Amino acid sequence: MKYVAAILLFLITSISVAQQTCEVKLAEIKGNYTGDCENGKASGKGKSVGTDEYEGDFKDGYPEGKGMYIWKDGHYFIGSFKKGKKEGKGDMYYEGAKGDDSVITGYWKKDKYVGHYENKYEVVVSTTHIGKVNFSLLNEKGDDILITVHQLRDIAINISSITTLAGQYNNKTSQQLSNSSITNITDVVFPFRAIFYLSNGESVDLLFNEKGDYDVYIDVQ
Repeated sequence: MKYVAAILLFLITSISVAQQTCEVKLAEIKGNYTGDCENGKASGKGKSVGTDEYEGDFKDGYPEGKGMYIWKDGHYFIGSFKKGKKEGKGDMYYEGAKGDDSVITGYWKKDKYVGHYENKYEVVVSTTHIGKVNFSLLNEKGDDILITVHQLRDIAINISSITTLAGQYNNKTSQQLSNSSITNITDVVFPFRAIFYLSNGESVDLLFNEKGDYDVYIDVQ
């Protein structure tokens, strides 16, 4: 019996030591960790409770992957993490000013909310001779899109027509320069997606997810 008791004591001690040496690197959730370990660090599925609480995927001691983080004041986030920070799609739940539950849904980058969409704008598809397409968001409260089409050779190319796939716009004005053209699209309703057909037969499909004044520069090879 003494031999069995000694083995049990050794196993209990070993488990306790293993739990203590399974490091959680995020200070706010350090305390009591249960779950998977790798090389002495929380990795895999686990739960850690400190000042705050987290349950989900871990990697190298940090929340990484899918999980749920609960702050000490009760509000919580369900979504994606990277090295302990909110990264990617998720839902933030908190109590509103009137005591009712509120939810913020969208995307986070480096722990900061970036909006309902992952990208404010993007090139959906373009034809062979469309080169670089550069976007600049000038004013988040605006509703105009200024598009400059630049030809690397000394040939003028303009936007000949626009096919709207989502949203709408009120007016379009154009100005022709020696090797470029400037088109101003006003009173845009977002999200806005359209195929812009150029006078040389090329085209580019652009998507603008969120409201704003945008400056777009298109190089044609």
